[in-house]
Amino acid sequence: ERTIRFGEHSAVPLIGQGTWFMGENPALRAQESAALRAGIDLGLTVIDTAEMYADGGAEEVVGEAIRGRRDRVYLVSKVYPHNAGGERAIAACERSLKRLQTDYIDLYQSHDDDRDTPLEETLAAFDALIKAGKVRAIGASNYQADRLEEALRVSESNGLARYETLQPEYNLYEREG
Repeated sequence: ERTIRFGEHSAVPLIGQGTWFMGENPALRAQESAALRAGIDLGLTVIDTAEMYADGGAEEVVGEAIRGRRDRVYLVSKVYPHNAGGERAIAACERSLKRLQTDYIDLYQSHDDDRDTPLEETLAAFDALIKAGKVRAIGASNYQADRLEEALRVSESNGLARYETLQPEYNLYEREG
């Protein structure tokens, strides 16, 4: 089993389960949840989701799948770009936690860069979520290199938590990541 280590966190499996397009059809929810549970049983313990996927529906599927198994899963979720700053990010995280039926997210990422939201606002909100124990690590998803570099400078100059990961889009259909 290949793993990756970052920051102060334990090693996590290099390959996980994605949930894009899950939660869109209520008739498939039980099947989707069962598929995630089967993956967990086979060692695919990283689960990636986002509030953007089915407008929270994928997070609900994940919540069902990890019930009773939370301690075995490394949970990744992402905040909508328009929710990425200030109180919006904190409220979005609280909604995600409720849908996921957990009290913390292992890795919380800014999903797609919203250049209209100052990075200081996003990073301050993420820093507050870490300090509150709601989030263990933060990252960026689908950011361009220049914006990631800027985020790292903002973190350092303001004493805020810093992005520990960059998740490019990479899946069976998109192989350029």
